[in-house]
Amino acid sequence: MERKPRHILQGIDARTRLLSGALQLAKVVAKTYGPGGRTVVLDRFAGLLSTKDGVTVAREVQLSNKTEDMGCQILKQACLKVNEQVGDGTTTAAILAAALIQEGHQQAIAQPNLQELLQGVRDAAAEAVVVIRQTATPVKDQKTLEHVARIACNGDNEVAVSLAEACMAVGKDGTITVEDGHGVSTVLELKEGMELDAGAASPTFLEGERLERDIEGAIVAVVGTPLRVVEDVRSLMEAASQWPQNELVVFAPLIEGGALTTLLLNHTQKILRCCAVAAPGVHQRKLLYLQDIAALANASFIDPTAGYALSNWDAEWFGSFRRAHIRQNTTLLEAYPDANASIQARLQALRAEEGTLTSEYDRDNLRERMAKLSGGLAVLRVGGFSEAAMKERRARIEDALGAVKAALKEGVVPGAGSVYLWAGLHLAAGLVKQNGSDSYRAGWKVVYRALSKPLEVLANNSGKPGSTLRDQVAESMSDSECGWIGWDASGGKIRDLREGAAPVLDPCGVAVGALEAAVSVAVTLLTVEGAVTLA
Repeated sequence: MERKPRHILQGIDARTRLLSGALQLAKVVAKTYGPGGRTVVLDRFAGLLSTKDGVTVAREVQLSNKTEDMGCQILKQACLKVNEQVGDGTTTAAILAAALIQEGHQQAIAQPNLQELLQGVRDAAAEAVVVIRQTATPVKDQKTLEHVARIACNGDNEVAVSLAEACMAVGKDGTITVEDGHGVSTVLELKEGMELDAGAASPTFLEGERLERDIEGAIVAVVGTPLRVVEDVRSLMEAASQWPQNELVVFAPLIEGGALTTLLLNHTQKILRCCAVAAPGVHQRKLLYLQDIAALANASFIDPTAGYALSNWDAEWFGSFRRAHIRQNTTLLEAYPDANASIQARLQALRAEEGTLTSEYDRDNLRERMAKLSGGLAVLRVGGFSEAAMKERRARIEDALGAVKAALKEGVVPGAGSVYLWAGLHLAAGLVKQNGSDSYRAGWKVVYRALSKPLEVLANNSGKPGSTLRDQVAESMSDSECGWIGWDASGGKIRDLREGAAPVLDPCGVAVGALEAAVSVAVTLLTVEGAVTLA
């Protein structure tokens, strides 16, 4: 197969083109920043969409120049990753990245040692993260969550109140999902249940255009081994047939071959209505999730290695769910009150296990399972006067949901770009004590100058002179020695952002995530010495 020719750019030409592409993306995304931000109209295959959501704008940007588009895509990927990890911060990450790129490019040309420059950038950013985390305060009430959500969703009070109410109702361990509604308003539904990132083993089990299934009073079988042949499911199906009015739901690590065909045949011919769900996770984690599901259903976890025989199924091994809502990729399970004892016993075992784990990854996974098992469930059904309006509002709600979750997890910091300016002032003071080379010190300067950019963009979008306002806020911070001094864009004044009827707050996790993503992009692009694209 003949390879297509490539176009090669090297040195400063390659870097300049890549940086140009990244800056073009950052510039259009920055237009949406803050209460004074503007909307951006997107021409999409699904139709026109007017939005003030930064991540929605970022997803649609693709440049005609291939080299510039490479830089654009690198920044886009980092911004989207921030959104995936903490649910918000796309616009902030783009603004910080643009500032770091512009300032860093100038310093890279002037300084003889690029690696020392970049090390200075990394160390300064790490120091800024420490300052941001030290500034954070924990969330203690619903009003604080409302303020966080209101800022994240661009002032939509109905959404802010609904999200805060949902979070307080389900707690830190609960699950909140956002779905399309049927009316013009946003409706909050509170439920008890566990949501799994796994759906039906075959779409044939599902119904309707949306391919979903709502089963009430299901009989539940939880098996800890793959089900592959008819003999693996024959006995349990015979046992389940004692209750013809109830449908059977089977959970296992893998359901395929003759076992799946038998279940499908019985279901489609209405001999025994049933549904098969493969456990979420991979490898050993599937078995752990299955044990959690068994506790929720008050069922026995059937593991042949522990002496259970699939060929001789005992009806006592079954459990039940009040409701199982099954889709192609997700499953929502609601337990009966009778299962509370088995759920609490399982949670107690998981808490004991948490203390023995040495891997942070394993601890995070275990906490996630505990959250799914113990938490409630809130569903926000988003309405709108048109499909476009509903999608735009849903995008803002999902951003706000990410911000609220991040605030619950790590607390809140001053909003409106103030926490970055505060961290920048600390870096400027710390630079005096730095004994590194000129290139290393230049890296620190790159970061502390970039940290003032979010506040400047916020002011510019509100029709105020950004650099002048930045200096005024910095002076007020220095006089009061308080990191919570900042500019309230809605009120148009410099004040303590914790006080008043409308505090200006950002989640600590979002602030940190945006900065770390921006530094990662800047370091990547500043080290480029060549670009190869299709001619």
